Amino acid sequence: MKKIFLIIILSLSFALSGCDNNDQYAIEKRYWNAQKQAEKIFKNPAATPTQQLENVVNTLNKFIRTYPQSNLAVDADLLVAKLYIVKEEYGQARKQLNLMHGKYAKFPDVCAEAIFYIGVAYEKQDKWESALNQYKKIMAEYPVTLRGLDMPVYIAEHYRTAHQPDKVVSAYQQAAAHYRAVGERYGDSPAGYNAYSLLAQCYLRTQDWQNAINALDLVLEKFKGKVNLDGALMEKALIYAQGLKDNQKAKETLEQLKREYPKSNLVATADAFIKKIDQK
Repeated sequence: MKKIFLIIILSLSFALSGCDNNDQYAIEKRYWNAQKQAEKIFKNPAATPTQQLENVVNTLNKFIRTYPQSNLAVDADLLVAKLYIVKEEYGQARKQLNLMHGKYAKFPDVCAEAIFYIGVAYEKQDKWESALNQYKKIMAEYPVTLRGLDMPVYIAEHYRTAHQPDKVVSAYQQAAAHYRAVGERYGDSPAGYNAYSLLAQCYLRTQDWQNAINALDLVLEKFKGKVNLDGALMEKALIYAQGLKDNQKAKETLEQLKREYPKSNLVATADAFIKKIDQK
């Protein structure tokens, strides 16, 4: 009897599991259908009638209300905002994004993304200062989210695209100070590693070779034994060889890479690099 009872319980478990999988499939399929409708608007927003936009927004909002606990509800919320942006309904986009910021207050990455697209909406209106305020808000409130880590470089590259070289240099200097502060605050955590790595990238973007080396040395010092640093050593060797024209230092760094990471995929590249240096 106990054996039969156990079989019945297991059968019910498998049946319920199947229902859950089917439900998830149905949810994903429903969202996929909504996405396909949205794609038509993204492809030709200028020719999209207002009623078509409203229909898609209503479909997405219904999805969000029906499946509020689904991760796809977040995607749907953001998709609504993007539709408003592409249709140049910037006030509606910001309203949607502010609602998202409140609704997902416990999720830093979502909040950072919502604020970012508020900034994007301002950029589309050529209101850079308003956009910049949003981007700086992300840096201040959500510094170690993916979007937060990206923002200082995003700002600097905006000035590069706008052909404002003086502002590019200034922005990268500010970015470097920001990443250094984040690195010091978060120490040897993954967030600290990301910040110090980005600090080196800031100096690389402005061809400040020695400070790039110094930043990579910080990474090598603080995170040795915690993450693979063969990539940092290769980058350091390239800076010595191509930026500072110091082949001896480049060779020493490559030998260090081979010694400390003998199984690295970069060993063959290091050997070829050393051979090329020796031939000069």
